[in-house]
Amino acid sequence: MPTAHRLIIVIILTTLLLFGCITESKIISISSSYIEFNIENTPKEDADAADLIRPYRLKLETEMNIVLAVSELEMFKGVPEGILGNFITDLTLEKGNEYCIKNNIEKADICLLNNGGLRTTLPKGDITKRRIFELMPFENELVVLTLSGQKTKGLFDFLARVNGMPLAGASLGIDNKKPVNIIVGGDKFEQDKTYRILTSDYLAEGGDKMRFFLDPIKRENLGNKLRDAIIEYVAEQGDKGLTLSAQLNGRIYLVK
Repeated sequence: MPTAHRLIIVIILTTLLLFGCITESKIISISSSYIEFNIENTPKEDADAADLIRPYRLKLETEMNIVLAVSELEMFKGVPEGILGNFITDLTLEKGNEYCIKNNIEKADICLLNNGGLRTTLPKGDITKRRIFELMPFENELVVLTLSGQKTKGLFDFLARVNGMPLAGASLGIDNKKPVNIIVGGDKFEQDKTYRILTSDYLAEGGDKMRFFLDPIKRENLGNKLRDAIIEYVAEQGDKGLTLSAQLNGRIYLVK
């Protein structure tokens, strides 16, 4: 319950219905009133409810403040590539392919996410579960899409037009808004092949103008939330006594 006064606007609609021989009804008056509640005068049932949930709220607060790992540096978004985007897509591709193995499906070649989905930075120092929720507050789930080479080329065309997005498993140059020197998994991109892309369900459905994801050859839902994958990876690094780090490595670059 809040510690200050709360003001709740209660709109009361008074409707008189006439029955019997009268078949019509109409609203004859509308009134509104303001009711002020004081925490000291909280109704007993509300106080009982607050008491009931208090232990769960305290447990949640404790869990959210657990330090999962320590970061060596502050991670920011950026274009055409950013340290934060590199870190998140690299770990997502790693964890996503672990989920693929568990689900007995073929692993993904590429991970593509969007900068808009990363809602804050990761600071240097302690990384708590709360910070991961702030970074990724959405309930998006991971999916793997099998795309034709033509649609995959559309993915790289899109990246070149928008000057980059978080990407792992591939690299490209951007020359006058066109993709050049496209490499996937260490090999030159071939438009007559199919590729498997790991992304979020939001983007898979064409979110953030990623319409090249629509009508894939195959869509496979992994059943894991993107945020959970991040939490798992960070916690695993912390459990191993490893610190978090990332760097710019030219996976998306501007051709001068």
